[in-house]
Amino acid sequence: MATFAHPTARPVVAFQRVTRAFGSRVALLDCSVELQPGVVGLLGPNGAGKTTWLNLAAGLVAPSSGQVRWLGELGRRDPGLDNRVNLCTDNDQMPRRLTVMQWLTGMLRLSGCPASYAWQRAGQMLDRLGLDAKKDAKLETLSRGQRQRVKIAQAFALPATLLLLDEPLNALDPVWRREVAALMHEAASAGACVVVSSHILEEVEALASHLVLLFKGRLVAAGHQEDIRDLLHNQATLLKISCSDARSLARELLAKAPVTLVRVDSAGNDVLTVQAADAEALCRALPHAVLASGVAVERVDTQGDDLVSLFAALAAEVR
Repeated sequence: MATFAHPTARPVVAFQRVTRAFGSRVALLDCSVELQPGVVGLLGPNGAGKTTWLNLAAGLVAPSSGQVRWLGELGRRDPGLDNRVNLCTDNDQMPRRLTVMQWLTGMLRLSGCPASYAWQRAGQMLDRLGLDAKKDAKLETLSRGQRQRVKIAQAFALPATLLLLDEPLNALDPVWRREVAALMHEAASAGACVVVSSHILEEVEALASHLVLLFKGRLVAAGHQEDIRDLLHNQATLLKISCSDARSLARELLAKAPVTLVRVDSAGNDVLTVQAADAEALCRALPHAVLASGVAVERVDTQGDDLVSLFAALAAEVR
């Protein structure tokens, strides 16, 4: 089981061999991971199982097998869980005829807040997220980015032990991305576990200290951001090199880099395909090999370094 920092602390949420299927489709398979307080990035291509993972962590759906536990002891139906988990979904379906203030105060009232406090807290969050002038506007009149900020205001209005944010930065411009990031780090500093899902690696790296990687319903890696970055970086990468003499260049690369595969295009002598487990070492060796061989290089293309390819390689390792 993957466990993040503070190994002696009680995990905020723990998945123990969790599988979730919808009919014959398995959305999440045999996932075991424990999360501690901090900002955690939930990363994977579209269809990786991120939304299913978040719904399981929120207690909205039950596992088909396995167990999800909160704070070391609470189960999905324990009443103590109700006000400790906040979820911001990527669903943009909101009651458009309500005003911003009506919807937000209504959500806070459903969470048990007195009317006066719900009104006060809603006003504070709308002001922080630049929506004070829109509080009496109907939701149907707002832009997608403004509605996204309303949902984020609801997610952060009340303190939570576990905050689950599904693609929270969608439709936000850079100013509000920074403000939402600040809200995440403030919550984490107060002891919350903030889980941020995305399919964009660079977006999550800028926010999270720890990462959980999903691919086709499988947990393929989990840990500190630097360790995961190294893991992704070290996945085998293919280079396709169009040059004047592929065989001469191949000889030099074999002598200078930890090459695991060399192939010369059978249709000619001008395309060389090379693979190395250490992509950085291969790229460092390539200029030296070109100079030593005297070969003229016209083009270098990479294969296997996109996010989907990297995740597929990691998934193959955990099968």
